[in-house]
Amino acid sequence: MENPQQRLQPHLRPGEKLLSTGRPDPRVHFMPFDAFLVPFSILWCAIAMYFMWLALFQAGDRWWFLFVGLFFVVMGLYQMAGRFVVKARRKRRTVYSLTDTRAIVLEGDRRISEIRVKDVVARVRKSGDGSHVEVVFGEGNLPGIYLNSGMEFFSPTSSAPVAFFDVPDPEGLLPVLERVR
Repeated sequence: MENPQQRLQPHLRPGEKLLSTGRPDPRVHFMPFDAFLVPFSILWCAIAMYFMWLALFQAGDRWWFLFVGLFFVVMGLYQMAGRFVVKARRKRRTVYSLTDTRAIVLEGDRRISEIRVKDVVARVRKSGDGSHVEVVFGEGNLPGIYLNSGMEFFSPTSSAPVAFFDVPDPEGLLPVLERVR
């Protein structure tokens, strides 16, 4: 696995100091809102499969019911399992960085998000056991329920705030964040 500092180096501005780097913890799969999303996705799949059964055996020559039903089944399967695959893939490709002026999130090789840390509010939320932290910088248009869920595309807007999710080292990140602010 490549060093996060090496990946971020080309994105630093002249004279900018890299203070903290890290990656999201790939072992964290669930978020608090999953207490609603998981049962909802199971219910969605059950209803969609019932609709498919009706479409197969009682729709007659209305074959387009099958396509509509198939769409809902695929969406339910994505909500139930696919979003966790998407989220895990994103975590493997993501690097977080805090410099003396900016918060930077680099996903993959090309997608970069950044924000001046001193200009915005930073919301910090620790996990129940205190082993992980989430830091959301500024206010994006993406509703909070979709953040870090694997279902961000369900939002009508594409403006997500810059955020560090599932950071496994709160004791290393939070003091640096306070110093920069």
